Amino acid sequence: MFRRLDSFSDAIFAVAMTLLVFSFPFSDLPSTLAQAQAEQLVLSFGPQFETFFISFVVVGAFWMGHHEMLDRVIHYDRTFVWINFMFLLCIVFMPVPTALEVRYAFWVPMAMYAATVAAAGLLLTLLWLYASYHYRLIDPALGQHSIRMTTIRSLITPVIFLLSVPVAYFSRDIAICMWLSNFVIALVVVHR
Repeated sequence: MFRRLDSFSDAIFAVAMTLLVFSFPFSDLPSTLAQAQAEQLVLSFGPQFETFFISFVVVGAFWMGHHEMLDRVIHYDRTFVWINFMFLLCIVFMPVPTALEVRYAFWVPMAMYAATVAAAGLLLTLLWLYASYHYRLIDPALGQHSIRMTTIRSLITPVIFLLSVPVAYFSRDIAICMWLSNFVIALVVVHR
């Protein structure tokens, strides 16, 4: 049964990552373009590629974190499954704010995007806290240091993305730098 939960989660991640590519507004493109127009159009997609790349890496990082947690869970219950569903709801929703951010690069879509990522991160943290509380669903041999580090790592992304919401109101570039710093900070914490 646990394998089915893991496979279902993997399928949701695969669908969400595939749907991210549909965030590009290619349907709005004219059917005939001169060489110079095509080159200019490709160059104009720079911010959209940036958002797509960040989204793809964020969802991929969530997939990795989710797998790390599931590898430590030895059994589950109904509450764990429902928290997992809420987390997966955020993951499968990611293409929507990504598409809005790609099309309309201003504060409201950025805030929606950051809030979605933060919600996913907080739900993943809740999933871990629920499973690890008094070793409810995890192996009792797992050390307290490992439990604490997993909790801290899972909080990095939601905190950074939540902090980026007010920053994005004033500067899109600084907010995106914060999003990118998330990966660097997470790597530093993992290696420490």
